[in-house]
Amino acid sequence: MWFFMILSYVLLGISALGITAIGINHYFDFWARQHITLDIFVSIIFLAGQTLVMFFFVGTGVNVREFSEEHSELGDRFIKGMLALKRSLYPPTMLTTLVFMAMVIFDGLYFMGRVSEWWFHILYPVTYYLFIKSTLVQHKSFIGSTNIVLAMTEPYRK
Repeated sequence: MWFFMILSYVLLGISALGITAIGINHYFDFWARQHITLDIFVSIIFLAGQTLVMFFFVGTGVNVREFSEEHSELGDRFIKGMLALKRSLYPPTMLTTLVFMAMVIFDGLYFMGRVSEWWFHILYPVTYYLFIKSTLVQHKSFIGSTNIVLAMTEPYRK
């Protein structure tokens, strides 16, 4: 559990640097040979990070459910807590992913000369804002998930 959580934070940090690099590259051309190669490279890391975050909570939710079923005296309050975390986590994570991918596509289309640069000027700040917002939600969800697991297993730890 801890390995995947730490790996998620590492990938989110690299994604933040990558999204910043995409913006700087768009405006200052420090990777001028192939703009889309940087976009695709960052996209792979970004998608890996977001996917890992979502699957972490899927896996943790399954573990909480199985543990609660084995220990029926716990009831379903921990399961409901995990569901509440997922309900607050998934919408901003998915929205950020969709807007990020749209930004990358429009950035590529702009450099191919197919669309106006304004698409990037609109989508980049929106993507950056949503990324920060979803990262904060993900951080709070990681804390909540850890608290649920610790509270659930407290009576059974020695």
